[in-house]
Parts: sequence; structure tokens; C-alpha cells
Amino acid sequence: MAATEHAQAIRKDTKEWIALALLELLKTKKIAKLTVSEVVKKAGVSLMAFYRNYESLDQVFMAHYEPKFADIFNKIANQISHEQKIADLTHFFHAMTSEIRLAIEAGCTDLLYQVFKSHIARFYDGLNPFPDWTGAKRNYWIHYMSAGVFEVWITWIKNGQQETLEEISNLIRLFHR
Repeated sequence: MAATEHAQAIRKDTKEWIALALLELLKTKKIAKLTVSEVVKKAGVSLMAFYRNYESLDQVFMAHYEPKFADIFNKIANQISHEQKIADLTHFFHAMTSEIRLAIEAGCTDLLYQVFKSHIARFYDGLNPFPDWTGAKRNYWIHYMSAGVFEVWITWIKNGQQETLEEISNLIRLFHR
């Protein structure tokens, strides 16, 4: 069993090195201009090690952010008050500002949105202003709302956070009335 644990530890380390190398390279180059070879060289791992763990650089990026978004949405899912859910989401985006700015500059906004969208339905659990909307209608409403909320945060960060955090939080609250 020790060999299995050792192999798992090596795999975990390899994934972390690859993700860290990618994030470091994204500070100077857009993801579309990066190659797997550049990332593995920076990470100090082989191409084989990369492809044992990932299919693409996009997948590395998303795998890095997945647990961060999962953590906040797990916390939000446990909140009863919709007001507290908005507050928690506000604090999350504020804390992630520098990472989100890097993602924007690196051309990864769509990838971040994919991760965000995969969790947002949990934000809307228990909130349905249109009780007769179920199935596809509810699904469209969730996509519409999540795109709006995400775009507000991205625009706020792109614009240099000129509005206060409270103003942005209040704007998000308006969407949910």
C-alpha cells in the first residue's frame, strides 16, 4: 500500500507543479499562445507526465480553479439566507480579484465562467421567483442569472474596481428581487 500512496503523492505533486507553471507563464502570455512543452519545461516534468494527468492546458487551468469554486459554493449551499449567500459570493470574488484579473489578462475568462457555471445552480437552490418554471425554463433562468452575476464581477475587476464592494454587492442583490 505504501507504493500506491507514494505514487499518488507523486501524481499530486506533478499536477501541482504543472498548475503552478501554467499560472506563472500566464503572467506574461495568453493561454492560447502557450504550448504544453513550455509548461512542462517550466514545471520540470515530462510531456508524458502532463498527458497522464491532463488533455489540455485549458483542463489544467480549470482543474486548478475547480476546488476554489467548489469550496465557496459548498459553503453557500449550507446558507439558509439568500442574503448571506450573496455576502459570501461577494467576499469570494473580492478575495479572488488578483487571480481573476490574471485569468482575464491571460484570455481565460470563458474557462473561469465554465467552472463558475458548473456550481451556480447550487446558489439558486431554494430561490425561484417563478414557481411554475421547472425543467428547461428554470435551467434557462439559472444560466441567464449566472451569466449576469459573473459578468458584473468580471466587469468590475476589468474596470479597476471603481465602485465599492458594497455597491457591487447591492447591484447583485437587485438582480435577485
